Amino acid sequence: MNVSILFTIIFIIFYLVLTIITIRARKSAKVFYGDGFNKDLTKAIRAHGNFFEFTVFFIISSFLLEILDGNQIYVIFINIIFFIGRVSHAYSMLKEKILFRMIGMMATLTCYALNCIYLLYLYWQYFSHLE
Repeated sequence: MNVSILFTIIFIIFYLVLTIITIRARKSAKVFYGDGFNKDLTKAIRAHGNFFEFTVFFIISSFLLEILDGNQIYVIFINIIFFIGRVSHAYSMLKEKILFRMIGMMATLTCYALNCIYLLYLYWQYFSHLE
């Protein structure tokens, strides 16, 4: 089972939702380039961009964990937590709810750190046996 593919699909769907929100904000503000100093459009642009900025490397780390035979339960769990964190953060950006932003960033950065540690461990395990 390739969990990373399933979660990549989920992440893409949410990214498309944020894209639609941004397009609607552009149409509403009648701004086609930049943010036109429109607060709602700026929030939508940043929610959209921030999701993309953090999700790309996470997807890569998730695929690498599976390639290196990481525990599937861990990969499922960490992807769920990451997605909840990213949804929480996007919600906070759009609705100006600081608590959700803090929760979202804590979840995101924790998932990044845990994946990094686990990848280092698997890397060491894999390459130490090659010698």
